[in-house]
Amino acid sequence: MIFKKVYIPINALEGKQNFEMWYEDGALFATAESDWASEKSIVNIIGRSGGLIARIKPDHKALEYAIRVDEYTYRLITHTIFKHYFFEGMKWQMYGSISNGNASFVNEDNGKKDCLIRTVDSFRHHGPCYEVKVKDLSKLRSAVSVVLGMMIKEHHKGLSTGENDPKASFIKKFKRNFLEVGVTYEELQKDPDATK
Repeated sequence: MIFKKVYIPINALEGKQNFEMWYEDGALFATAESDWASEKSIVNIIGRSGGLIARIKPDHKALEYAIRVDEYTYRLITHTIFKHYFFEGMKWQMYGSISNGNASFVNEDNGKKDCLIRTVDSFRHHGPCYEVKVKDLSKLRSAVSVVLGMMIKEHHKGLSTGENDPKASFIKKFKRNFLEVGVTYEELQKDPDATK
């Protein structure tokens, strides 16, 4: 039987402990391991057979995350926290937040939804979980890694890179990329347009 759904506990990051993720039949999918000290901590996703299947490694400011799945490395870019994310490499755009209950990753090339995320009140005896569902089984590890990266970013209320503005002047682009790198969550609370 082919399983295209994985369940991740919603409150997994609250305890700052390693946690498990499961297939829809309740079998172990993987375990997330880290020291959970800060947003900059490296997270290893260990498969049920004991091998490393993915690694989430934030950059030095925890602005973007390098996500290595199997032999490929992608980037999770947070344009505006709780509103807009981009997974470079898979070309997945996501508007909204996983904490809202329902979300999807849309492939920017063809406009199709490659991954759906929703919350379930109770998964078996594990309590409330995020359900990560993909259409193509080969994208399951990537999708779970991205959702976990977004959970970490939203849990720590980390920095946002800002939205891309193709009409921005050279000076504005230079300031955003080199001088004023990252917008804090507190700045977004004061000025919701700070990332535009």
